[in-house]
Amino acid sequence: MPSPKTILEAALSGAHGPIQGNIPVSFATALTAMVRRIEPTLCIEIGMAYGISTLAILEGLNDGGRLVSIDPFQSSSFDGFGRKMVELTDRSDRHELVEQPDYIALPEMLGSGAKAQFVYIDGMHTFDYVALDAFYAHKLLDVGGVVGFNDCGFRSIHKFLGYFRKHREYEEIDSGLPRDFRGGNPAISIVRRMEGRSSHDRYFRKLSDHEPVHNFFRNF
Repeated sequence: MPSPKTILEAALSGAHGPIQGNIPVSFATALTAMVRRIEPTLCIEIGMAYGISTLAILEGLNDGGRLVSIDPFQSSSFDGFGRKMVELTDRSDRHELVEQPDYIALPEMLGSGAKAQFVYIDGMHTFDYVALDAFYAHKLLDVGGVVGFNDCGFRSIHKFLGYFRKHREYEEIDSGLPRDFRGGNPAISIVRRMEGRSSHDRYFRKLSDHEPVHNFFRNF
C-alpha cells in the first residue's frame, strides 16, 4: 500500500476529487517534519476535513506512534473524504477517527488517562473553541510535548495566542515556515503586518504543568 505522503500528493493534485480549504503543501511539509522531530507516541488532531493534515502527521510517525483525529463533520460534511484517504495508506492501522465534537471527545480522552506528545488544533476558529481545544491540549500533553495552531492569521486565533503565551508556560518552536502577512488587499496586508498577524502555523513546546493561582490574570 502507498505511503501517506503519496496519497497526500495525489489528493492535492485532485486525483481523488476536488478539495478546498486544506492546509497548503508547505504547511503539510512542516507538519510532517515537526512530528518526526518530536517522535510522539500519541498525536491528536482537532479537525480532519479532507485529511491533508492527517496524512502529513501519519507520514511523520515513527514505529509505534498513532494518531487520533477528532472531527464530528467527517461523514456529514466531507463524505468521509479524509477517512477514505487514510484507508488507502499503509498506516491506516495507526489512525483512529472520533466523530464527536471536541468538547465531548477531549474530556473523554483526558478521563481515560490518555497522554499525548503532539496536538494539532485546526477545528472551529472562534476564540472560545480555540481556547477550549488549547485547554485540553495542555491537560493531555506531556511536559515537552508540542501543540500546533493552524490559521494563525485569523483575528480570533491571533488574539488567543496572546492570551496563551502569557498564561501558560510554553516556548515557541521555529517550524521553518516564513511569516506571511498577505491579506485580501494591500490595506489589510499592512494592518496584518502592523499587528504581527502572520498566517503561518505556529508551534509551542510545553515547559511545565504549572497552574496559575485561582484568580490569576495578565493583560494580553
